[in-house]
Amino acid sequence: MQKVHLVSGTEPLLLDIALAIREKGYEVSVSGNNFTPEMLNRLSESGCSHYGEGWFPEKLTKDINFVVLGTSVNKDNPELIKAKELGLLIQSIPEFIYQRVKEKTRVVVAGARGKKTILSMVSFVLKKQKLYFDYALTSKVSGLPNQVKMSYESRIALIEGEELPTSVLEQRVRMEFYRPHIAVLANISWAPSKEHDSFDSYLNCYKSFITSIEREGKLIYYSGDETVLALAANVREDITAIPYEQHEIAEKDGKSVLVTRYGEFPVYIPDRYFLININAARLVCRQLGVKDASFYQAISEYSLSLQP
Repeated sequence: MQKVHLVSGTEPLLLDIALAIREKGYEVSVSGNNFTPEMLNRLSESGCSHYGEGWFPEKLTKDINFVVLGTSVNKDNPELIKAKELGLLIQSIPEFIYQRVKEKTRVVVAGARGKKTILSMVSFVLKKQKLYFDYALTSKVSGLPNQVKMSYESRIALIEGEELPTSVLEQRVRMEFYRPHIAVLANISWAPSKEHDSFDSYLNCYKSFITSIEREGKLIYYSGDETVLALAANVREDITAIPYEQHEIAEKDGKSVLVTRYGEFPVYIPDRYFLININAARLVCRQLGVKDASFYQAISEYSLSLQP
């Protein structure tokens, strides 16, 4: 049984990783500060080891296969220092996730807005089609019990791409690690931050993301964003760039319907981006083998379930 120690397990995604890999059969230990009773209960019920509040470098031993480092861990963290002294394999969150899903078809959704909705739509449709999938999401998506799932059976992995740094070990952004077969670039919207103090810095993240797409991969992109459009125009020759726009609708008897070649499907539209996100999700599902007619049936049910 492989042993994994997670440093800074109070980070939401890292806690869900601990639970997911424990369920997969790993021996898991977790450290960190500010654990809530709910967190401790989840760790205890799953069989993960937790030694108390704070850091316990003396608990690290040479037989640990992986040390996974949370994003907020500092360079002077005593467990990080001990792991280096022992020569243990230290990985960031996205690096560890990639290694668990590298044999699967990876779908990575990136952009400043719409990621959560697109992933929610795709996951709903795949479940309706009984297509099993793993996932690693920084957002909480309705219909999925946790933010991370890892299994041996599924052949698909859905991943939420982020432009934030991975860890103190290196400053590459998270979405560069996943090497998608199917990438979605929804939009780009920059604001000054400590990670990206200029637009060029921010834009370079997305250039690197597009470069990281696997050979013969797909880039599904929103053509209504001029910056995204310019990025898509410069992809490698082996990548197929697939644009999408807002989906067509009509009003029938005071209600909205999706207008498709397969007929009209009733739809509830909660916000002005919803129809744009539908087309992104449709194209992802098509690449995963879901026929458009089946997608529309499922997405109609999905949207109507959102009505207040």
